[in-house]
Amino acid sequence: MIRGLFASASGLLAAQDMQDVTANNLANMETSGFKKDRVLTESFANMYMNRLEQGESHPVGPLGPGVSARYTYTDFREGFFQYTENPLDFAIEGDGFFVLETPEGVRYSRDGAFSLDEAGFLVNQSGFRVLDENGEHIFVEGDVNANQLLVVSFENPQEMSKEGNGLFSAPEEAGAPQEGVGFVHKGYIEKSNVNAVWEMTRMISAVRLFEAGQSAIQAQDETLEKAVNQVGSTR
Repeated sequence: MIRGLFASASGLLAAQDMQDVTANNLANMETSGFKKDRVLTESFANMYMNRLEQGESHPVGPLGPGVSARYTYTDFREGFFQYTENPLDFAIEGDGFFVLETPEGVRYSRDGAFSLDEAGFLVNQSGFRVLDENGEHIFVEGDVNANQLLVVSFENPQEMSKEGNGLFSAPEEAGAPQEGVGFVHKGYIEKSNVNAVWEMTRMISAVRLFEAGQSAIQAQDETLEKAVNQVGSTR
């Protein structure tokens, strides 16, 4: 019975992780360049139970000890492109990231909704300066050519870490930055790749999974209560 409680509780935790990730996806549905996350779940290895009868072991069958949210991964598929007519907006078609200089070091982003700072340099919405193909800040005198922007890609983008505000960091596991193969469109921004209908469906599924786990725990708790207060009582 205690094993059943642990198995049900593991389901609650997995459902909670699914709800948290889905809620974050929905909250960033209108964030330019946002890439949705997914939770990968897996069952714990089944335990094979046996019973003893007159000193002999007889197989009962497998017992599922629960499920876990193994890890969260980012879906890097493109969002749709929105034409803005803004000459400082850019979108990458294909693999690649814009490169930004931040106080914490170089960071990467798919959000190409840029503007100018007070000094005339091209910056993202957080005020971080965009780097050109030579790794230098882009000072804007008139027009910005899409070919000026530095675009890089990584061998293992799933190893990149989200840092908020559309930024990614790239640890060694992601590989060294390489020249991006994506084509940069000027006057466009890439919208998020979040589909509201699919996310709401996943949210409902996660809520129902959570409710099922709660019901299972409640049923087992009632059974334990009877075992302690009735079966185990002596008169």
